[in-house]
Amino acid sequence: MDIKREEIGTLNEVITINFEPNDYQEKVEKSLKNIRQKASEPGFRPSHVPAGLINKKYGKAVLADEISKMTNDEIFNYLKTNNINILFEPIALPEKTVGDFDKAENFSFAFEIGIRPETTIDYESAKKINDYHITATDEEVNTEIAAMRKRVGKFSSTEEIKKEDMLMVTVVPQEGESFTSSLIISYLTEEKANELVGKKLHDEFPLDIEKDFLSDYERSTFLKVKIEELATAPKQVTIKVDAIHHIEPADLDEKFFSSMYPDGSVKDEAALKEKIKSQVELRYVNDANAFYRNKVMETLVEKSNIQLPDEFIKKYLVESDKKYTTESINEKYADIRLSIVYQLLEDQIAKDCEININREEVLAYIKNYIRLSYFGGVGEMSEEQEKQIDRFTAEMVKNQENFKNAYENIFFDKITEGLRTKLAPKVKKMNYKAFVDEVSGTKKPKATKKATKDSKETKEE
Repeated sequence: MDIKREEIGTLNEVITINFEPNDYQEKVEKSLKNIRQKASEPGFRPSHVPAGLINKKYGKAVLADEISKMTNDEIFNYLKTNNINILFEPIALPEKTVGDFDKAENFSFAFEIGIRPETTIDYESAKKINDYHITATDEEVNTEIAAMRKRVGKFSSTEEIKKEDMLMVTVVPQEGESFTSSLIISYLTEEKANELVGKKLHDEFPLDIEKDFLSDYERSTFLKVKIEELATAPKQVTIKVDAIHHIEPADLDEKFFSSMYPDGSVKDEAALKEKIKSQVELRYVNDANAFYRNKVMETLVEKSNIQLPDEFIKKYLVESDKKYTTESINEKYADIRLSIVYQLLEDQIAKDCEININREEVLAYIKNYIRLSYFGGVGEMSEEQEKQIDRFTAEMVKNQENFKNAYENIFFDKITEGLRTKLAPKVKKMNYKAFVDEVSGTKKPKATKKATKDSKETKEE
């Protein structure tokens, strides 16, 4: 057996594997012997079927199977031994295949490969990109506190509608039977909500379902139908106010602080504002991180001069993905190429910054997500709560998509921190509106590009 390697283009080669009968005969004979030991044919005792009959019946299939396994093993070992990093998988070249499985003779198999380019990154080119820290405004903090006070406030029945009230109403369609429903004033457009403020208990007024509500969600909730049923639902109704429920916000006192923060971390209004401020700012972290990472990656891509085996990549995608054709691949290749360059740069950054992610990190990330989403992110959990979190985590990771999403979120967070460490950027502090105004005045950043499935899997492996 021998293997030959031939360069056919930029980062593009053909590997040819040649087998002689003495390379594979022993394996074929061993497989046929195993089949004979288990074979059962009419007229023969088990394991006593003549070797000639076994060879006639199974010989060709066994030869093909053994040659296939040897070929896969040899090309994998050759790439590993010679430290050849490839993009995607080798492409078999049937036109260069030599050999006949009906005969025990020499075989030759050829594979085209695309070489993964060496990647170096010009970090210096991205050092002038600003990093943003988005701060919460007093208005945002006060709005959050107002919402908290309402959540634990007292319900009362009143005689006059206010903007945040909930109404119990009788709905009278132009056609069809009347029914009772609830109407939250905030479900309505601002113009309609203002029109209702000040109306009294038992008042009647019309509603235009299509114009007066904010969206299909609010319309369907009020009419008690599914969104897809709105087309046949009433369009004009009259409502009669049967009851007005008003929420009196809770006082900012010791009872409020202990109920909202039982761990004792907040005991007065100043501490509450500081806590809410940090929570609001935490919501903006992903936006700021994404913008910084994308701007840096955009710059690194522009400054990179990465060569790719372009013709090989086109050929591979046309053969492996039915959505591409020889004609269409050229139209889409610019974006495909960009995604691969992004992937190569991300992989190199991960290598330069020594980024590694293990299963335990992903599970911890998912557990933390569950704590925040289902348990409000409270500090100390009871034993039963911890068991619930473990059960929810086990269920979530059964879906590989959940695991993959968590992995990628961790990866992008680490990439961002790695870039900050490498670049030591200037930090600019501003509120979210100022951030949006400033970044929208610059060139819109590209989203982080995903490489093709095969290239992505190569990274994760």
